[in-house]
Amino acid sequence: MTSAPVPEFSRLLPLAQISMTETLREITATPAECAAVAERLGLPHLATFSASFRIQRARRGGGYEAEGRLRASATRNCVVTLDDFTEPTDIAFKIRFVDEESPAEEAESEASYAFEDGPDELVYENEALDLGEAAVQEYALSLAPYPRKPGAKLTEPEVEKPNPFAVLKDFRRRT
Repeated sequence: MTSAPVPEFSRLLPLAQISMTETLREITATPAECAAVAERLGLPHLATFSASFRIQRARRGGGYEAEGRLRASATRNCVVTLDDFTEPTDIAFKIRFVDEESPAEEAESEASYAFEDGPDELVYENEALDLGEAAVQEYALSLAPYPRKPGAKLTEPEVEKPNPFAVLKDFRRRT
């Protein structure tokens, strides 16, 4: 049996440390962790990466709910100009952490909501939530697949269009 790979940016929060009301956590990646996350996500460079979490027990269905804010600054490559540019990120997110052994009835009841816009779900294991991995996954989802440098415009090549009346120039009257 192979073990799961260790995430590049891992910050474990043991379930025993989550209070009955809410638990607050701030996490920040080191430069080495930023470099590893950048490599994983295919970014030229990730200068900063941090997230704040407000975690509480889910009101229904078990698990834990988290709301947070993610801040990052990455170097991206513009698909239009091919220039590198700095892209700041500041997004709010919601996550629901679920146990991998969720009851089957819960899965069925939630299947009807599969297309609603709800929080992303992440499976936790070993009696801990991995806030670092959750933040990386939220960041990966927020990245534009075709990044554009601010102000970059795709220019159409100039193609000379034929004049539609040019065919009439050679038209001779038949008499």
